[in-house]
Amino acid sequence: MPKMGLVLQGGGALGAYEYGAVTRLVELGWEPVVVTGVSIGAATAAAIAGARDGDICASLKRLWEAITLSPLPFWPADRQATFSIFGNPGFWQSRHDLYNYTKWTSLCDVSPMRKTLAKVCDFERLNDASKMRIAVTATNVQTGDQVSFSNYVANADAIHYVTPKIKPVNLTPDHILASGSLPPGFPMTVIDGVPYWDGGLFDNTPIEILLDLLEHDEIDHLPIFIVNLFATHANPPANLQEVRERMLEISFESRFLLAHADADGSLSEFTETIEELMRDLPQDSPVRGRESFRRIVRFRALKNIRIVEADHAPMTGGMDFSAHGVRSRYESGYKAVDKLFKNGELAADTRRETRLPSGSSKGANIKS
Repeated sequence: MPKMGLVLQGGGALGAYEYGAVTRLVELGWEPVVVTGVSIGAATAAAIAGARDGDICASLKRLWEAITLSPLPFWPADRQATFSIFGNPGFWQSRHDLYNYTKWTSLCDVSPMRKTLAKVCDFERLNDASKMRIAVTATNVQTGDQVSFSNYVANADAIHYVTPKIKPVNLTPDHILASGSLPPGFPMTVIDGVPYWDGGLFDNTPIEILLDLLEHDEIDHLPIFIVNLFATHANPPANLQEVRERMLEISFESRFLLAHADADGSLSEFTETIEELMRDLPQDSPVRGRESFRRIVRFRALKNIRIVEADHAPMTGGMDFSAHGVRSRYESGYKAVDKLFKNGELAADTRRETRLPSGSSKGANIKS
């Protein structure tokens, strides 16, 4: 059974794409061994790592059924996309303490989601890193820093790998809520006296966090799937509504991948440069012992990324938790995986080794 890593973006109801894509990957025999998520991706990641009895597909189904609105009879299914403004019984509810509105810092109460996570996820299993490594990200409201809450740290002796703010903790529903505390709708989540907002405010594609969780032998060989919820546009916005939506989409797109991609959209030049550096740097160079070098060489894992492209949907779709909306996005994500394999974008033998250039050694003298 081939193993994989998963990076799950935030995007509200657009996360149903990830629900469909991961379901299909698991049905095809892929086994997630490490997963990172942010916002709705953090909730989906929790359902994966905390799947009761290890049944990932059933766990995802329970989560998304809990946060999908029941259809309203006698109303067109495709016209129910905005009904979540009145609340979502499994996710959030509107605040009613109007007498205190001058002190509000959010519009909604997310205690329903805390109950949903506790019901859906087996947190004892989720915190067992021997079954699956998981990390979710949040943004420190006071400092603006990204923080990663994880059940695992690959090298406790290292100052840090790629990100300096990773915290090994016993994950609870509050850590998942912190990752999805998007203002002003949702309240800050306070953990150990520190207030957190949605991790997507800092970075909506927590790929760097996943690099921190990889074991040495996985850096070169583990396929990493990202479901891209924010497909690029062929045409510029044509009206003010589209301007607003495109502005929000850009703020949640993967800045890291876009910044390092080649002209053809791949990361080959970036990762090949790292491998050449590893090959050409003398084995006795003191640079190999530096923490910064150890961080850099972990980025060679980016050559293993496989993008599952979701169909474009406007950011307003992030509020569409209607049964019709969730179902259509689930099916789209499900089909996108089949398309990825059918188009040959993933090699037939996904368990093959990806070798470093001739003359190099797999991480020689590197404690990654």
